Amino acid sequence: MFLDFLEKRSEEVDDTPRLTDEEKLFLKVFGIEEDQPAAAMKEATYFTCIKKLSEAVAKTPLYLTQDTETGERRAKEHPLYELLSLRPNPYMTAVDFWKAIEATRQHEGIAGAVKVYGRKGKIEALYPCTIEGITIDDAGVLRSTKKHKVLVDFKVPGTGMNESAFYEDLLIFKGFTMDGINTEAVRTIVKSTIDVQIKAQNYLNTLFDNGLTNKMVIQLTSDIRDEKELKKIQEKFGKLYSKGKRIFTVPAGFNVQPVNLSLADAQYEQIRRMSISQIAALFGIKMYQLNDLKDTNNNSLEQQQLSFLVDTLLILYESIEQEVTWGCLTKDDRAQGYKAKHNTNVILRSSPETQQKILCAYVAGGIIKPNEARLELGRETTEDGDDLIVNAGVLKLKDLGKDTKRNRRNLRKRNKFLK
Repeated sequence: MFLDFLEKRSEEVDDTPRLTDEEKLFLKVFGIEEDQPAAAMKEATYFTCIKKLSEAVAKTPLYLTQDTETGERRAKEHPLYELLSLRPNPYMTAVDFWKAIEATRQHEGIAGAVKVYGRKGKIEALYPCTIEGITIDDAGVLRSTKKHKVLVDFKVPGTGMNESAFYEDLLIFKGFTMDGINTEAVRTIVKSTIDVQIKAQNYLNTLFDNGLTNKMVIQLTSDIRDEKELKKIQEKFGKLYSKGKRIFTVPAGFNVQPVNLSLADAQYEQIRRMSISQIAALFGIKMYQLNDLKDTNNNSLEQQQLSFLVDTLLILYESIEQEVTWGCLTKDDRAQGYKAKHNTNVILRSSPETQQKILCAYVAGGIIKPNEARLELGRETTEDGDDLIVNAGVLKLKDLGKDTKRNRRNLRKRNKFLK
């Protein structure tokens, strides 16, 4: 009863005109897809951008760590450690789970994960879901210690059922938002740009289906007004011309002329490349990731990878870390220093030569222990590798000259002894 009331309060009148089945079929004949969200995923650039982002997030491990007095460590003893980094539920690996979460967030503008609790009130599983709607109880219908309760309508893929739960029972990952609650998908904000790409692809498909032959107009040199005669002529052309034929005969008395502009005259390549770069920029994807190496060289590629991490991925990592830390860990866990954190080192993997220089510099400078460097390389530790190593010639500024004075005193004592 209460849920029905909240749902009624959230209903709004939708004045958006709806197309009939006949109108949708008519538009499809001309290559126009009425269902833009489904058509958007068929566009190569749009799909590639979502694929790149979801895979980048999924391949970066999310670990449960703890801040201690001696530094940060992985909290492998915590029951949520394997749940977040290995298997969120019995049917998905962590890679599949986070890939689904990020792909849904980029395509729909918002994504969620349902928390499944065990008998002791502990989280036992996480399932990705699509958010159907959010309702805020601003009228105070529900008695609660919170001022405004938030109800979330969601759907778990594969179940086909719409369910509702309170905000704190889900993990919510938002895309672009202006008020912190409601979100917008990229495809709805820049619908026109994506539509151009969809229509361009449909045009190319039609062009290839017709054997790269443009539309043509048939001119009659004689005046034929009888509908039956016109029908016979149309049937004659239908028999003479079919898909795949590059040459067809034209009966005497008819003239065939193309009516379409060529791709070069319409600057098709330039316009299409501009649309591709616009879509890529909206998602923060670099052009080299779309196999466009026109303005890329070996020197700039490493900088572009670093830019991709800083400009695009860090905000996604941070949003996931904050939501998981707050939504999955208790207040006592957070007080003890537990938190979720991505291991971004997998994104910044360098060449073996560069990695060797970095690790040797860290070890020689006393920043990390030799065993820590060996673990970074995936090798076993040694017994005497837990001591920090420094260069003997390195001194503190305040200790500069102390050894020289001591050596002078020792030299004087030695000379006196010899006398």
